[in-house]
Amino acid sequence: MRRTPLLLLATAALLLLVPADASAKDLRKKFGLGFNNNFTSLTSLSLKGGLPMPKETQNLQLQALVGFGLARNEPARVFAGGRVLIPILAEDNLNLYAGVGAGYLRLKPEGQTEVLDAFRGQAVLGVEFFFFGLERLGLSAEVGINFDVADEFLSFSTTSGTAASVGVHYYFGK
Repeated sequence: MRRTPLLLLATAALLLLVPADASAKDLRKKFGLGFNNNFTSLTSLSLKGGLPMPKETQNLQLQALVGFGLARNEPARVFAGGRVLIPILAEDNLNLYAGVGAGYLRLKPEGQTEVLDAFRGQAVLGVEFFFFGLERLGLSAEVGINFDVADEFLSFSTTSGTAASVGVHYYFGK
């Protein structure tokens, strides 16, 4: 009776050690639809498109994002922008990338009363992970720098301005 849990644990450990078919995650000519807060603290709808490249490990992507926040008695918060995601390293179910982006941001800086229309620039390092068995679902996390420029306003901050800078995308295509 005491051997059963130990036997189950040993069997599970052995199953985890069995190698699975592995290859770099190929995102060329695929479109990812999802959301993230990587570019702004507003959760944004996101569309990623993989460009045709010669190798499956070269996952150069373009990304378009749009997000908004509407609340009674508050100014509207709006974001629209785009990024280029440049491959650094492709592992079995993980892609490491660098990204640069630009966008329009309507914000109300903390401690100020007026709403500003600003330009946002961004540079990031990110990772997108794909679980075995869920090859089309990508989970991403990023770290980087944002800079905002408006009339008499300049701000530098870490990406998203929140504790976590994450995204989820579902990929369509062959």
